[in-house]
Amino acid sequence: MSTKKAYHHGNLREALIAAALKEIAKSGPDGFSLREVARRAGVSAPAVYRHFADKEQLLAAVAAECSQRIGAAMAEAVATAPDDPLERFRARSIAYVQFAVSHPEHFRAMSVPNLWDRLPAEARAASEAAQELQRADVVRGQEDGTIAMFPIDDILLAAPAAVHGIAAFTVEGRLGDVDAKRATELANMITAVLAAGLVPRAEPFTDERSGVKLKGNKR
Repeated sequence: MSTKKAYHHGNLREALIAAALKEIAKSGPDGFSLREVARRAGVSAPAVYRHFADKEQLLAAVAAECSQRIGAAMAEAVATAPDDPLERFRARSIAYVQFAVSHPEHFRAMSVPNLWDRLPAEARAASEAAQELQRADVVRGQEDGTIAMFPIDDILLAAPAAVHGIAAFTVEGRLGDVDAKRATELANMITAVLAAGLVPRAEPFTDERSGVKLKGNKR
């Protein structure tokens, strides 16, 4: 199929974003040019300017694409999760790891320093709204006794940091070949550890989602 026919129906913008994702993974957000994006997409350099006035506009579109996709995946996970604050909290984390395995180029771009600084105002507002919903779930969980009374900001830092770490390990290949099923198992495992904590328990504990079982500590 010729380049002209391939982009006849208006998917050139999406093709350029996809090409930019690959270039960001290769060279970072500041290390590539629009000419390189055009070459990777199989179009002439001037064709880029039909959709993006400059590199900053393209980077903003990439950031918005990443934010929208991961946001949609996490929102869908929460929508189908049990109406329990801890389960909703875990559902977001599991969706994040699954997304990283399914969309490694998006995940790598999301992990690049300074990309989120380009996030358009509308996409930034949507991301912040999702974070507020997560905060509300933690508050609710603490109020009903299902989430420990750590400072909320500490929880909202520690949990995403651990989940991002396991996602990065999978994408980097540090855990071997990880398919969607294994990604879910890993996400369940890490969120089980987060949910149970490291403080010894007098009674045995079983996490139904992951199958993790802890022996009770003898007193």
